[in-house]
Amino acid sequence: MRQICSDVAALVLRIAAGLIFIPHGWAKVFGEGGPGAFAAGLPDLGIPAFLGYIAAYAELFGGALLILGLLTRLDAFLLACTIGVAAFVVKLPDALYEVQPGQIKLFVVVRGLEIELALLAIAIALLLTGAGRISLDGLLRVDERVASLFRRKK
Repeated sequence: MRQICSDVAALVLRIAAGLIFIPHGWAKVFGEGGPGAFAAGLPDLGIPAFLGYIAAYAELFGGALLILGLLTRLDAFLLACTIGVAAFVVKLPDALYEVQPGQIKLFVVVRGLEIELALLAIAIALLLTGAGRISLDGLLRVDERVASLFRRKK
């Protein structure tokens, strides 16, 4: 019973995160100017432009692959990096700027970053736990195959 609950929980997290990341990636890849337009603004934030391309495609294809449960740990790693940068490099300065006198700074910052923090937590959870058995990773035994590459031969 415990294993099926973990598998269903991973499925719910994968679908929720994928459904959030795909539209963001779609807007970056197929929006006005494409990923080049998105990447062009990143050097102003101290982020190399090539990472903008990686972020755009990671959100689009990583989100889709999360839903399918294929290469989940890799997808989750790329998406955690992407959303971590979005939260702490792009949005955090704005959230700190919005603090008015008398407000509790932590609450204002958390409220300004709530979706990013939730997505970061989901991505980290999937990175640590994997996709579960209700996934293509489970069907193809991806985690077992990757683990066998790192086992010491006697």
